[in-house]
Amino acid sequence: MTTLPAIKTLFANDINRRIEEVIKVDQTDEEIIRDEIKEYIVTDAIRSHYTDIFDSYRQTPNKPHEGIAIWISGFFGSGKSSFAKMLGLSIANRPVVGELAGKRFAEHAGGQKLQVLLQAINEQIPTHAVIFDVSTDRGIRSGNQTLTEIMYGLFLQSLGYAKDLDLSELEIGLEEMGQLARFEEEYKRLFKKDWSAEKGKVAFALSEASRVLHSIEPDTYPMADSWVKAVKNKADITPGKLAERAGELMKRRQPGRSLMFVVDEVGQFVARDVQKMLDLQAIVQSLGVKGRGKHWVVVTSQEKLGELVSGLDDKKIELARLMDRFPLQVHLEPSDISEVTSRRVLSKNAAAETALGKLFDEHRGRLTDHTRLTADFKLPELSREGFIDLYPLLPYQIDLIIQVVSGLRTQGGASRHVGGANRTIIKLAQQLLINPAVNLADGQLGDLVRLDQVYDLVEGNIGSEVRAKIAAIAKELNHPQAQPVAKVICLLQYVKSVHRTAENIAAALHAVVGGDSQLASVKEALHELEAAHKVRHGDDGYRIPTPAEDDWERLRNGISPKPGDSHRLYSETLSAFWQPQPSHTLFDTKTFKAGLAIHGREVTGGDMMFQLHLAGDGKDFDALASELRTRSQQERKHVFWAIALTDAIDRETVELFRSREMLARKERETKGEDTPALIAEERIRQRRHYDELRRLLRGACLSGRIYFRGNDRSPGDRAVDVGKTAAEVLGQVLPEVFDRFKEAAAKAPDVKKGTDALLTAENLRGLPAVFGSLGLLRDEKGKTVFRVESGPLKEVLDRIDERANYGDTASGRYLTDEFAKEPFGWDFEVVRLLVLSLLRAGKIEATSRGQTIDSATGVDARDTFSNNNLFRQASFRPKKGIEFEELVRASESFRDTFGGEIKELNASAIAADIRREVARHEDTISSAFARLTKYNLPGGALLDSAMGQMKAILRGSEDNAIATFNTSHRTIKDGIKRAAELEQLLSEPNLHDLERARNAHSRLWAFLSQEADITDDLRSRVSALGDLLARETFFKELPSIEQHTKAIEAEYARRFEEALNARAVAYTVAFDTLTNTPGWLEIDTDEQRRLAEPFLRGQRRDDEQVPIPQLRADQDACEGRLRAAIAELRRLIDGERVVTVNVGGYFTGGIETEEQLEAALEGVREECARLIGAGKMVIVQ
Repeated sequence: MTTLPAIKTLFANDINRRIEEVIKVDQTDEEIIRDEIKEYIVTDAIRSHYTDIFDSYRQTPNKPHEGIAIWISGFFGSGKSSFAKMLGLSIANRPVVGELAGKRFAEHAGGQKLQVLLQAINEQIPTHAVIFDVSTDRGIRSGNQTLTEIMYGLFLQSLGYAKDLDLSELEIGLEEMGQLARFEEEYKRLFKKDWSAEKGKVAFALSEASRVLHSIEPDTYPMADSWVKAVKNKADITPGKLAERAGELMKRRQPGRSLMFVVDEVGQFVARDVQKMLDLQAIVQSLGVKGRGKHWVVVTSQEKLGELVSGLDDKKIELARLMDRFPLQVHLEPSDISEVTSRRVLSKNAAAETALGKLFDEHRGRLTDHTRLTADFKLPELSREGFIDLYPLLPYQIDLIIQVVSGLRTQGGASRHVGGANRTIIKLAQQLLINPAVNLADGQLGDLVRLDQVYDLVEGNIGSEVRAKIAAIAKELNHPQAQPVAKVICLLQYVKSVHRTAENIAAALHAVVGGDSQLASVKEALHELEAAHKVRHGDDGYRIPTPAEDDWERLRNGISPKPGDSHRLYSETLSAFWQPQPSHTLFDTKTFKAGLAIHGREVTGGDMMFQLHLAGDGKDFDALASELRTRSQQERKHVFWAIALTDAIDRETVELFRSREMLARKERETKGEDTPALIAEERIRQRRHYDELRRLLRGACLSGRIYFRGNDRSPGDRAVDVGKTAAEVLGQVLPEVFDRFKEAAAKAPDVKKGTDALLTAENLRGLPAVFGSLGLLRDEKGKTVFRVESGPLKEVLDRIDERANYGDTASGRYLTDEFAKEPFGWDFEVVRLLVLSLLRAGKIEATSRGQTIDSATGVDARDTFSNNNLFRQASFRPKKGIEFEELVRASESFRDTFGGEIKELNASAIAADIRREVARHEDTISSAFARLTKYNLPGGALLDSAMGQMKAILRGSEDNAIATFNTSHRTIKDGIKRAAELEQLLSEPNLHDLERARNAHSRLWAFLSQEADITDDLRSRVSALGDLLARETFFKELPSIEQHTKAIEAEYARRFEEALNARAVAYTVAFDTLTNTPGWLEIDTDEQRRLAEPFLRGQRRDDEQVPIPQLRADQDACEGRLRAAIAELRRLIDGERVVTVNVGGYFTGGIETEEQLEAALEGVREECARLIGAGKMVIVQ
């Protein structure tokens, strides 16, 4: 078997040579610059850009113009910093190891036109270049500095002036008067040091310069500190002044030369700051107008200028003009880096090109299929040329690695503007070959770069928690691909536009040109990783959990539902199947609805109850089905439905409960930047588990067993919807349950027409057809009369008689509810028509709003029977003459109701006694009813009904009074008893306690319910209290109401005391800190009182109870108030000496590299030193 050549033998250049990882535009080491020029790859596109710029620069002296700004943009790693540096170096033409930079670059870049133009520039337009990186230069003091200040300071430095504006102004002034040399000599005499070496130490240089000025001009500066006191940081610079000074100082120190500023990472510096963008616009405009082509500005940015301007919220016209100020705009495409990488690192020798071409031709199809990635952007296609040029990388991998590295640099919420290393991709390509962690160079021809190998090289830029998690996978899981898969997922998380699917992960792990697909193995590894909670799968694909997600998962996995919790979830899900509520229209006249009860508890009311019961799959379910079949034979009015709970249902129930519980605990938390994202993801997770539980329960219902009266009514194989199945079963069983429905079955419009006719017709002839279809009329000796001796009318009349004989009234509500039940199921409109027919037949009387109605055609009857509510409230009794039996009955009812005796058995005496007692109790009942209404308490319906009957007795005739009393004496008796109980129990203290109870149930619980650690016991007490307060007999439960109220109040009071004490402790500590701050005793009493007042107030108990959230907010604000008070104290003591340095300003845009960290810290140090040197007291914030 032929041994395949090693990969390291394929390359044209030494793959082990040193390659600088980071291009520094301000690098001054000549040997490093020489190597950078030598290594710089000039593609055709890059050469074209240089040629255009050189051409424009060359023509400027002959045709002066204001278009002197160049904007260089490019995706991270595209080489924009190198481009800008080479531009500045070649035009400035600095000596580099014995040879001018312009000549070196022209020879390296090639292209006759480029070489001619650059030579002409170097000979005819000598240029002084100020090249710096605005993100790392140590001369930049803070993020609050303007670009004008930064450019001016570094321009001064480049010409040999002091970088401090006050000192440089002094030097410029002395130089103009011809006194600078004298100043430097006097400085050397006084301090035995050279001014040029010491002027950078600003903290000392200011005072020393002041002393020198006093020495040489004592008349002007009478004291040694006269100058430094007078200056006080007065020197200022504007874009206009920068342009003026550029021309003036260049004539002094670089006569005959043009000026070019090369500013790297300007895009990062200006970011989304409108003011900084306007500052840049003013700089370019001023240099263009006043320099007329002699002063140029070159800047770099990751974004194109148009993108940066359009991304700003402010649409000022000046920003639009900024586009015009940069006539030369260069954008370096990411595609260039593939060519640069190929030529710089991966360039092949002739033999390698032949071998790689043959290898590609043999495996093209398989390789294309097994390495195809899907993404939201177009990745380079796999071609023969691209394969040869970039091997062992594949063409798509360069773009992917660019995206990964960019993502790494912006992780943690960093600005999208990132600067610094722009050769990372090139360095990474080399390290994939020679780094011991990968060492692909020693591999055989055909081996490919895998994305997990890229992880091994860049893992130092990944958070330590994630690295530790991935490192542990090899020990904790058995699958050989588990760790590589996790590494790929980790890197792909930094590339949002590449889908983190199993297919893409397998493509990224393809290891050999002719190898088999890794998809099956990757799927197995993903399953194992998910089970071990090493990766998560969401809507955006697979990902490595963050530490916050791990904590979330640990907390979530510790939650388990109790049986009651599971039952509630089953009930909620099953109830959703009842939306819309299953129904069936019987005989095309009335729609009957299926009610729902789960484990015997009614969830949805209806005409026919479906009793749903659940049990574990297997023996428990079989036993349940048998039990329900037996029950269905005994409880013949209900449908019984047995549902099996599978293991899958149990799992989804647990997961759904966990999601809901986590959301209940966390939704109002604001701590942690990850919390909102975790909550949003948990909501998605909750919906997914709910949908899956709903799907599983739907299947369980449709495969369950349904029984009615012992008969199996289970769903068929084609059933797909629970609600429709319930409606079908309802249609089958309704005729068996409501077997008398047909006797009064009529369509609602027909019944309504019959009711309206009966209220106005003079006789019974010509009534609508509904009377005939229901059999309500008959003929007697040629006259039409009502059939009350049989049929529906007899049923209704019998119920009214039964009720009256019991001593109670038959209200419209009672009759409609009673006949809506089985076996009748009659419609409300039908019952009303039947009652009206009995009234018209003279068989009953009605009482409505205290008035007796005995005629169906009167106004009162029309009002009562035309209004649904009035009909329900009206009462009905048989119409009978006052016979002796009725008088005796009235006497007995009087004794039962009022406890007294009727004096004599005649109608007048009995009516008078009844009216006297009714009148005596009317005010008591009325007062009790008014009190219930005033305090919004339940139970008023009984008292209202009793008052209506009492009014009818007091206002009607003697006969009506006795008849009404006989049929309503129980209602009146109950009303009198209830009123007496309420009068006794609803005292002012008890009413106050009831108000407390309602306050606890509504206001206090509204707060407590949002707390995470509320016990189940308190929740059950709140539920019980709500039930007790809603009962009609609430007054009998006052002790229980008080117990529950106190429990809620005690829990609230405990939390209130905790919050109050915590606030008091925080403000006590803050007060002690304030009063022990140096200088506290130096301010007067009034100022002490003013500063201390907020902290004394925070320690006190408030006269009025403050809500707990307010107490907590006060505590959180304490630290900020203390800082403000201490700052105010220092201002009172030190006056103008006190200055504040905001450290945050030095870290604007974030810190990515050690150079940026050093620059920021150096800026803080220098600013503080300068202020101290000026006699200031510095407060750092």
